[in-house]
Amino acid sequence: MNKSLIFIPGLVSDQRAWREVEQNASALGLSTGIADLSESDSITAMAQTVLDQFEGQLIPVGHSMGGRVAMEMARLTPERVSGLVLVATGAHPLAEGEIEKREGVIALANREGMQALCDQWLPPMLAPGTRGANPALYRELEQMVLDAGPELHERQIRALVARPDARSVLEGLTVPTLFVAGEYDEWSRPEQHHKMAASVKQAAVAVEEVAGAGHFLQAEAPEEFRDLLLRWLARSELL
Repeated sequence: MNKSLIFIPGLVSDQRAWREVEQNASALGLSTGIADLSESDSITAMAQTVLDQFEGQLIPVGHSMGGRVAMEMARLTPERVSGLVLVATGAHPLAEGEIEKREGVIALANREGMQALCDQWLPPMLAPGTRGANPALYRELEQMVLDAGPELHERQIRALVARPDARSVLEGLTVPTLFVAGEYDEWSRPEQHHKMAASVKQAAVAVEEVAGAGHFLQAEAPEEFRDLLLRWLARSELL
């Protein structure tokens, strides 16, 4: 049965966050797609949206918030998920003080605009030196955030605040699962991915760390990400 790699963007992200990886995978003859989460207002609604957007057996590849969407897809319809790739993400519930921090970024975007939000939020999401070494990538990601707008930003932040605790999903997984972290990701650290992988008891798991990359590792190192994804797909007999 054919399986489709479905790339799921994170917060205030769209196809631009996955475009190069998706194009590389598609060029190799793989069935691919990039999800659109722009109209959904909860993690569960986002997961159902992706399931409705694409038919058949899926291998969700979720980045950040998109990783939580991927896990929710596995909870809602485990029979349609053939494998899972969780990138720069987490499964934990709300941390102490998280609501206040997220309310602060909502207020910043609504009060001062998306440029102010972008100037504060985006640089730490990249590895040190990425902005200077690849200004075209920074400009593209910056424009992606600006295009999202404050309404979408607030809606997705509130979806994250109300997110389900995904730890039980990991514990119940029975399909091959790959965790990928960036070396310099201060938001979703590599050790967090090792901890999540250790909680998966009923499925084959692998953890990969992308050297020299931050939170947007798939955009910062698209060829390395493509290669590790292909190796995992082959090892897991998902190709």
